[in-house]
Amino acid sequence: MQSSLSLTNNRASSSREEQAPNAERTQAELAYQELSHRILILEIAPNDRIVEQFWAKKLQVNRSAVRESLTRLLGEGLVYQGERGGFFVSEMTDDEIHEIREVREILETAAFTLACDNATTKHIKEIEETCNDFANFVRKGYFTGAHEADLRFHHLLMAASGNSRLAHLYERAHIPLFQRKAALARTPLEDFIKTEKEHHLILEALRKRDKKLGVQHLRTHFNRGEKDALE
Repeated sequence: MQSSLSLTNNRASSSREEQAPNAERTQAELAYQELSHRILILEIAPNDRIVEQFWAKKLQVNRSAVRESLTRLLGEGLVYQGERGGFFVSEMTDDEIHEIREVREILETAAFTLACDNATTKHIKEIEETCNDFANFVRKGYFTGAHEADLRFHHLLMAASGNSRLAHLYERAHIPLFQRKAALARTPLEDFIKTEKEHHLILEALRKRDKKLGVQHLRTHFNRGEKDALE
């Protein structure tokens, strides 16, 4: 028969063993969320190599967590493996750019239509604040922040639909911003200015609860994004 002290020690040991895998999973999830987000907002550019040691130090996780997240991103097509090893950010093909435009148009026009019926004052205020953030980042030349505000604008629009399943589907799909056709090309300032104007037009249509006008502005926004990405 085991003593109470022995049982206590066994439970403590078991608890530590359970916590270790949990910590590993938590670190891997953190690395996955951070890396996928930075890829989506173009902070890590297409064809850039993701160096495990660098990102482990930057994110304050272990290298195995970064490696696990990269394997997951590989399965989702956000990264690819180089011929000599290593992981690199995927560059979208022309067909993928076209398909992304179609998917975004289908999901976001549906969300906008629902948002005209369901968006609250809080939803509209959050979207407006994000539009202002985008403009401020562009004026300051902080283009990574502008890309992040751009992505947030579209996620907030999905949330304003009032349909949590639709918003969750959009979030889990990891739909990226349009990339420039040339992998190393920087987004021209003119693109940011057009995006700012288009976002405000979409916002104003939402304020007016004008479904037809908002859908029209969204389609114009996506078609322009596709065209610019392919040039």
